[in-house]
Amino acid sequence: MGAALRSFFVPVPHQTVCVLQRFGKYTRTLTPGLNWKIPFVEEIAYEHSLKEQAFMIYAQNAVTKDNVIIQIDGVLYIQVDDPVKCSYGAQKPIDYAQILAQSVMRAEIGKLTLDQTFEEREKMNALILAGLSEAVQEWGLKCLRYEIKDIKVTENIRKAMNMEAEAERTKRTEILHSEAKQQSQINLAEGQRLSKILKAEGLAESIVIRSTATVQRIEAISSAMNSEEGDLAARFNLAEEYLDAFKKLEGKQVLVNSDVNNPKEVIKKALDMVDARLK
Repeated sequence: MGAALRSFFVPVPHQTVCVLQRFGKYTRTLTPGLNWKIPFVEEIAYEHSLKEQAFMIYAQNAVTKDNVIIQIDGVLYIQVDDPVKCSYGAQKPIDYAQILAQSVMRAEIGKLTLDQTFEEREKMNALILAGLSEAVQEWGLKCLRYEIKDIKVTENIRKAMNMEAEAERTKRTEILHSEAKQQSQINLAEGQRLSKILKAEGLAESIVIRSTATVQRIEAISSAMNSEEGDLAARFNLAEEYLDAFKKLEGKQVLVNSDVNNPKEVIKKALDMVDARLK
């Protein structure tokens, strides 16, 4: 009884489909769950997993646009999208997809230079995926993504690439050094310019302050001379200037009509000169 029931009912696992044929002709697709079939008339011809599957694309030689031979491999991620096409569209659709992936990869590598194959890996993945997706649709497959796994070059090419990279690093270092030196010179010149400007501004401000002080002093003396003790103030101011002039003669050999070592005589001489100028 149990065997008889099993011949009528077909349990299908999750994420799996079965293709049913009647007398060798496609009848329907069995979805996950419990399905029925006519014993001895219908049979399960194909069974497909709807899960994502990864397939290794083994290393192969390819020639870049600048005629460099490289070895490149990758990983192809595909999924059964149409079970009927996958069953009847090709004899071994997944194997064909892997062979096609190798062919498309070689074709795309031939469009790029060696440097571009390393710099534009994401772009290459996208181009290979686009070339595969259109072709495998007829086989009921869907290419989810393609990843280039490794790119290998010969030992001579690797040494040349290392030398080129070292030369590029040296050039960048020299450029940075020259730019830093140039910036340093610019900063130094700017600092000197600002220093001169500040000194000039300080000198101008000092001249203004001295001029203001001189004007205020003259005004004070003029005001004092108009007062009752103005003559005494003028005499004192002129005598003070006379003494300041004598102080500046210290350490110098100058012929004067006074004994500079005798303060009383110097002051008396200064006051006499002041009186002579006021008369």
